Amino acid sequence: MIGLGVREDPYLALRTRVMLTFIVVAAIGVIIVFGLTYVIARAMIRPLAAMAVATRKIAAGDLHHTVPVTSGDEIGTLAESFNSMMASLRVARDELEEWTRTLEDKVSERTAELVSMQSKMAEADKMVSLGRMAAGVAHEINNPMGGILTFASLGLQDLPEDHPQRRNFEIIIKQTMRCRAIVKGLLEFSHQTESKPAPTDVNDVVDRTLMLLQQQASFQNVRTTRLSGENLSPIVIDPGHLQQVVLNLVVNAVDAMEEKGELTVATELSPGGREVRIRIRDTGKGIPKDILPMIFEPFFTTKEVGKGTGLGLAIVHGIVTRAGGKVAVDTSSRGTTFTVTLPVGGPEQQGGTAGPPLDVGLG
Repeated sequence: MIGLGVREDPYLALRTRVMLTFIVVAAIGVIIVFGLTYVIARAMIRPLAAMAVATRKIAAGDLHHTVPVTSGDEIGTLAESFNSMMASLRVARDELEEWTRTLEDKVSERTAELVSMQSKMAEADKMVSLGRMAAGVAHEINNPMGGILTFASLGLQDLPEDHPQRRNFEIIIKQTMRCRAIVKGLLEFSHQTESKPAPTDVNDVVDRTLMLLQQQASFQNVRTTRLSGENLSPIVIDPGHLQQVVLNLVVNAVDAMEEKGELTVATELSPGGREVRIRIRDTGKGIPKDILPMIFEPFFTTKEVGKGTGLGLAIVHGIVTRAGGKVAVDTSSRGTTFTVTLPVGGPEQQGGTAGPPLDVGLG
């Protein structure tokens, strides 16, 4: 056997260098991996954190917050999709809010119409009850008034001209005649007088009524403007009742102007040709808002005692309503306009029912 010995130091040094090199390479590799991992994680976590913030703001009601798109990879695609979803949510919310506002407006409008209709129905019921009461009262006192007038007239005839009681009898007759006029108004208001509807020319009735009234002293300082509509279709109504409507409204207008001002009386056909309108406008002080709802009530008047019975507008309301029409009032501090709307051909040709009994508005 031959034994050969070689020094161990060179091999140990080589092994040590190899191991150190491997450790350094491994450490550098680990550092690089950790660095890349951190960068990649930050690149992924940052958009996700932004989305988390946006999600919390959405939950709080802020739909205008967007996520910035910083890359074109899957995260960027996700951010773009998230922003697109936000835009769709904003559009849907705006549409929902618009529909909500529209619904609220519709509900408010329908509620106002319902309240107005209930008020008109209550007004109509009240008018019916008052009409029945007025008819009963008128019939009860009509005959006694006739007897008082007859015997007072006979007593006046038997008295000489210089008799001291003659003045008292004249006062009795005058006041009795006034009571008879009130009773007549009650009967007309309650529709107890005979009505003879016939095809009526509105312009002719209005012109004849104005011609009759303009001869009175109260019209001397009133400038009257007549606007006559052309080709008006006839309406079915009692001509005498229509004349009474125009007369009452014109007299009220002149009284409202204190017998001086401008009176405008116009007639026209509605755009659809199914109604005829009569407008009577004055330049008075207007009707106070607090008494406007009561102007069509029987015996309601703002005139002095002895100058009015308070039945004029009530009679107008009753005549127009029975003819299937309506009365509208538009008033302001510059004057008042009464608009009477009557159906062409009468209520039967309009469906057999009368329209709303009253329409009152403030101009």
